[in-house]
Order: sequence, then C-alpha cells, then structure tokens
Amino acid sequence: MDSSIAEAAAGRRGCAVILAGSASDRPHVEKIARSLEDFGIPYEARICSAHKEPERLMVLLREYEGLGGAIAYIAVAGGTDALSGTLSFHALAPVISCPPDAPNPSCLGNPPGSSNAVIYDPRNAGRFVAQLFAPYNPEIAERLKASRDQKVRALEASDRERR
Repeated sequence: MDSSIAEAAAGRRGCAVILAGSASDRPHVEKIARSLEDFGIPYEARICSAHKEPERLMVLLREYEGLGGAIAYIAVAGGTDALSGTLSFHALAPVISCPPDAPNPSCLGNPPGSSNAVIYDPRNAGRFVAQLFAPYNPEIAERLKASRDQKVRALEASDRERR
C-alpha cells in the first residue's frame, strides 16, 4: 500500500481505492484516476476479480478498512459485476460502481445490504468522491469550487459568443 493512501485515510483528508476486475479495465481506471488527480485526491488502483479471487478481495478490503480513515472505493467491473456488490456489502466505506461497459445493469440489482452508488461517467466518479470529502478537506473543496466556477465561466462565454 502506498504511504500517501495510509496518511490521507488516517488524517481524514480522504483517499480513494480503485478496484478493477481485470487488466482490460485499465483505460477506464486511468480516466477515473485523472479525475481524482484533478481534485487532489490520493488514490491507489488495484486489480482483483470478485469472481476469481474472492479471498484476496477480502484480504485487500481488510487492509484498507484497517486504516480506519476516510476512504471511498470505486469498483470497475464489466460483464456480470460481482465486485461492487461484494465490496459494498463488506466495506464500511462507500462504494461507487463505475463499469467500463456502461450502461451495465448488473451493478444496479444488488440485494439488500449491498448499497453501492452507480456512476457511469468516470469523470463524475472522481467528482463524486471529491464531493464526499469536500466538507472535511478544504483543499478538495477549493478544487471542486474552482472546477464548478470554470465550467460556469465557459458556459457564460459560450452564451456571449452566441449573441
């Protein structure tokens, strides 16, 4: 585990763990990672299949949950997504499903107790994590405000050009 993840979690500044079901999910993971970087959120990306490595998934989850801090999990799994449901049932921290093959209904139909959020756009997954931590981390809050304000300015400029 990267020391910045442990420090951010323990310091309650917030961090994210991206768990991908396979190496083929890498392009989608990279988009999520860029979004997290835009908001200054430390993250770690791991590959672990809930179907093929359920015991290893539990070991990883215990490792991250053992940090005892502010963590959000982002599950990246296509096809029949067992990753997000398994994570959200066993994790104490929030789990976001961001499937690479969106729209993927398999991450929507988890049984009671598996309460993952579903966000299809990888950029919005990073933004959602920023919103989770912004009330407790002024640096993330400032980046979130700056991102919002920049989008508003761009819209206003486009409107002025159309007149």
